[in-house]
Amino acid sequence: MSSYEVELLISVDRHGPEALHAQVERQFRDAIRSGTLRPGSEVPSTRALAKRLGISRPLVMEAYAQLAAEGYLALRQGAAPRVANTAPRQQVWVFPPESFTTTFFRYDFRPGIPDLSTFPSARWLKAVEAALKTMVPNDFGYGQRFGIWPLRQALADYLGRVRGVSADPRQILVTGGFEQARSFLAQALRRRGVSQLAVEEPGYTDRHVWLDAGLTLIPVAVDEDGIDVAALARSGAQAVLLTPAHQSPTGVVMSGARRLALATWLRDCKAVAIEDDYDGEFRYDRAPIGALQGLAPDHVVYAGTTSKTMAPALRLGWMVVPPDLLLALESELQRLDYGRSRIDQFALAHFIRTGDYDRHLRKMRAVYRDRREALLGVIRSDLPEVEVSGISAGLHASVRFSRRLNEAAIVARAHKRDIGLTFLRRHYLGAAPEESTLLLSYANMPEAALRAAFRTLVTLLND
Repeated sequence: MSSYEVELLISVDRHGPEALHAQVERQFRDAIRSGTLRPGSEVPSTRALAKRLGISRPLVMEAYAQLAAEGYLALRQGAAPRVANTAPRQQVWVFPPESFTTTFFRYDFRPGIPDLSTFPSARWLKAVEAALKTMVPNDFGYGQRFGIWPLRQALADYLGRVRGVSADPRQILVTGGFEQARSFLAQALRRRGVSQLAVEEPGYTDRHVWLDAGLTLIPVAVDEDGIDVAALARSGAQAVLLTPAHQSPTGVVMSGARRLALATWLRDCKAVAIEDDYDGEFRYDRAPIGALQGLAPDHVVYAGTTSKTMAPALRLGWMVVPPDLLLALESELQRLDYGRSRIDQFALAHFIRTGDYDRHLRKMRAVYRDRREALLGVIRSDLPEVEVSGISAGLHASVRFSRRLNEAAIVARAHKRDIGLTFLRRHYLGAAPEESTLLLSYANMPEAALRAAFRTLVTLLND
């Protein structure tokens, strides 16, 4: 940016007792000392500032020369004037390191991250362009806080067609991903009188949203058929958080018998299930399995996002809400949020309507299937003694050993080799099994990198 375009909050009083150049100097000093003008920041040229203030240029030149002499400004011929990097400041704050940071690894086996390099940038750009052409002036305002109608219609059609979800567009609320959706759900359930929430064991590690809302978490065991519905019925829980299509993190699929039993329990107890369908679109060697919501639409809150199908950066998700919970959840959204970017919502609606979303998913299924086969190949050749499960769908595999490993030491050694790694043990609320189970994502690494990273991992396991 050239200096004449730089804006600066400064003014002069021609009728004040202080000379004009002194007023300019004082305001610069105050701004630099207070930190509102930061070291290295570009400031207007003497010509531009004189013109904006309506004073002569020599007055500004005099002020700048004095400020430069005092060490506040750095002036170099042919360069824009800037605040000096060594300019004095009243107080320099030393902030603590950020509490919440994301660690990136060159090779990342941790579940939950799709292939970020395959985001359909060109098609998404066209969708944004189409959205902007479609939007009318009112669409750029504060309205449609629960989601724009075209996206809610597109999602109702898509989810019904692909996931077997039974929904009217009015039941769909657009959120900033499942993280935000669950905060609304936690508050709405608590206000409804729910105090005990059953969770899968093992299950999600991030539980603070439910606990902060005052909910008691009751772990219910998961086996090869999914959550133990008989144990759930005995637990006294009034609601349950589930991942039935591809259980997180074990990867098992809830059986048909369990689904029917769960639907019966929900109706008999007037309970609520929260179904997180986080990667249900990705399946490889089994028939598609519809959402649980289709069996008990009046008792299931269905949640989905673009975080795994496209990228977490979009921050777009949705809830399909039973009619008797709709007003409560709308109230939470109204109280806590002004809605998602409407431009991105119009773009996603276009992306779905034109078939680009389906095309992207078909492409990614093929990519992930090949990577899954690559991972299975190196496991068979380099770790033949382990048991692999959870691979018929989703983006990661569970690799179970027959013994207990020194998991902390292995993770630490892996991090030193720039490999992200996690074990199943951290996903338990209660006591975990003695044997160690590795969770290995195959989504975010090309096949050659995945094979190389795995072989490095095997050497760490054997150290």
